[in-house]
Amino acid sequence: MWNKNIQIENRLKYWLLDVKSLSYRISNIAKLEIIPINARKSRIFSNEKKIFVYKKSEDLYLREVLIYADKLPIMYARTILPLEHLRGFWRNIKKLKNKPLADIVFNKKKILRSNFKFRKPSYNDEFSKRIRRFSLKKTKILAIRESTFRNKNEKVLLTEVFFNNFDQFQYSDD
Repeated sequence: MWNKNIQIENRLKYWLLDVKSLSYRISNIAKLEIIPINARKSRIFSNEKKIFVYKKSEDLYLREVLIYADKLPIMYARTILPLEHLRGFWRNIKKLKNKPLADIVFNKKKILRSNFKFRKPSYNDEFSKRIRRFSLKKTKILAIRESTFRNKNEKVLLTEVFFNNFDQFQYSDD
């Protein structure tokens, strides 16, 4: 169940509520590494389909990455958008490779970010099942957040899954 608020008792709360680029913020305090997950046919999750009404899974483009800080996995991120949006501004997503989505969305003032929706993980949710496939040892999911970025009438969905290793990094407001 997605909620507008999340109850978390640790430093992660500040990271979760930050509307700016987490990858830029992390790169200021740790060695950031973004590992693209091999592009292949992957299932679009049920909550993601609801964002793009009238679209079938095969009409959507998926970019998945694992994000590391100082060699520790801290996050898994999924970006989804309709294939037809890859002809315009959003075509830059295909060129990102090991660069953060922030390189596209935070450098253009006209891009609007929605409010966040949060959820706590459960062992059997789609995100947990997907992440278990990566065999990340001693890594637990602490929280999941979702938001959209809109450029004119075209939007992309970003889902970020936060791992317990995030707690090792001190949040700073600068």
